[in-house]
Amino acid sequence: MGNDKFSQQDPPPMGFASAPPQQGNPQQGNPQQGYPQHGYPQQGYPQQGYPQQGYRPSGYPQTGHSWNAPPPQSGFSGYPPPPQQGYPPQFYGAPPGYGSPHPPLPPNPPQQTTTVNNSWYSRNQKNKPQSNAVGAAGLIFVSGGMNIAWSIGFHGALYYKTTEHNFAAWFIGGIIGAVLSWFLINKVAKKYVLIFSSMLVMIGGILIASTKNSGNATLAACYLDGIANGLVFAPFMALAGEVSVSYMRGLVSASIDQMCFGLGIFLQIIYSSLWISTGYQSYSSFSAENMKGVLSIIYGFLALIIGSLLCIESPVIMLAKNNDEQGAIDALRRLQRPYTLTNETFEQLAEHKKYLAQNKDLSMGQSIGQALPTLIKLVLLRGLNAMSISKFVELGFVYSRANPYVYGSFSVGWFIGFGVCRWMGNFIATFCMESCGRKKPTLLGLIVCSVMSFVVAGQLNIFTYDTGNTIMLLVFELFAGIAFTATSPYLSEAFPLEVKQHFISFTFIAEMLVFIVLTLIRWSFSGGAIYFYVMGGLYLFGFFFGIVCLPETRRTTLREAQDKFSKFISLGF
Repeated sequence: MGNDKFSQQDPPPMGFASAPPQQGNPQQGNPQQGYPQHGYPQQGYPQQGYPQQGYRPSGYPQTGHSWNAPPPQSGFSGYPPPPQQGYPPQFYGAPPGYGSPHPPLPPNPPQQTTTVNNSWYSRNQKNKPQSNAVGAAGLIFVSGGMNIAWSIGFHGALYYKTTEHNFAAWFIGGIIGAVLSWFLINKVAKKYVLIFSSMLVMIGGILIASTKNSGNATLAACYLDGIANGLVFAPFMALAGEVSVSYMRGLVSASIDQMCFGLGIFLQIIYSSLWISTGYQSYSSFSAENMKGVLSIIYGFLALIIGSLLCIESPVIMLAKNNDEQGAIDALRRLQRPYTLTNETFEQLAEHKKYLAQNKDLSMGQSIGQALPTLIKLVLLRGLNAMSISKFVELGFVYSRANPYVYGSFSVGWFIGFGVCRWMGNFIATFCMESCGRKKPTLLGLIVCSVMSFVVAGQLNIFTYDTGNTIMLLVFELFAGIAFTATSPYLSEAFPLEVKQHFISFTFIAEMLVFIVLTLIRWSFSGGAIYFYVMGGLYLFGFFFGIVCLPETRRTTLREAQDKFSKFISLGF
């Protein structure tokens, strides 16, 4: 009748219906029926609760019952007797370390993270939190791109007195912000730096939006926006490399840097050109300058909200600064969807530890010595990037388009085409970063830009004929966008950890200095032709220099990318 008692109170256990009870006497220290106690596995007991006796690893049972189980007892047709009350069902139990504050590392974790071969959309959705963690900085860079375009000449009519100081103010502010960021490295959380910078962008936008024809307000707004961009640039370029998996690092870093700056340049060209072509600015109290301020307020506000909610600190810095392994695991968990601990989480943690150990072996002098050749490479590329979107290029485009013998009156379409070509180059290269790599698009862009520069320089003084310089400059901007997009992932992965943010700031400062110098030089047709000749020669030099010295770091870990950049000569593709 004991079986009738069980049949009335307990349902049959879940799992394999044919699983038999343990035959013979139970082993010493183990419960009856082969069910493990809480906290398994125990020494001498098989994993996952499989019974030792009666189990056949291959083939089929010889009797009518699975795994040679004894005949079912009365009242349990086809079912083995249920476990005693108080023991968990078979095949169910808490994994080792469940509920502990520090989940254990798996034994012998893989050396590298394994990339799942699935669709681009699936990979993007899985790793979306990584781009969200740094996406607020991209909104600040959109505001910075608008100010770059404004400073080089893409603006409406200005009804106040201006000097070179007005147009160099944003670049000077960027240098100030980059220098200030040195004192905040690993001392202030990146989220707080982002929030402060977002507020600076909003204040600058309010100054411009609430005033009209005020040179002082515009000057102050440019400084505030430049300081905000300089403060954010180095910390978040480093963060983009440290929160991204190896097969998404190029896309994430290029998206927040070059593509966002390019988007800001594009937007500034579009609305300022439309203001001029429609004559709206001449009779409206709301000018293109006010529009720039309103957009800056929007970008700053969105960056403030997104940064406050979605910004995630670097797991590498958590391990390096406080040895906070639990915090690093939690950050890695939140950087991929679904937000659960997986084998890949622990693989990434192990890789970060190896990256940290590699950099701890380097002294400060060794880190600087390893970073200097990389600094030379990236300063050259970022300097050429500044030359491709400078005042001389804008004026060369304007004077070529303004040819009365060819183009006649003002046409906004050419300006829109200029902005579209520049941003489309960034867009194409960004989404090809993990398929074509970094080196090949850079070299392609450099050689095409070199040819276009020589063509423009050779015909710039022929003002009374259709030289086609406008079209040449559109092609030039398209391939310039392709050429320099790869500098973003290079910045995020190239420098040793100890000096990474400092040298990213140095690269940014060098780029700002090139912008300032080009802003202060006066334009002339002969000077413009010389400028394009020089730029064509530098681009040609950059092409051969890139073949010899630029490494290909597509889908490499931070350790591997750093090793490749530690060598000055790198011929691999």
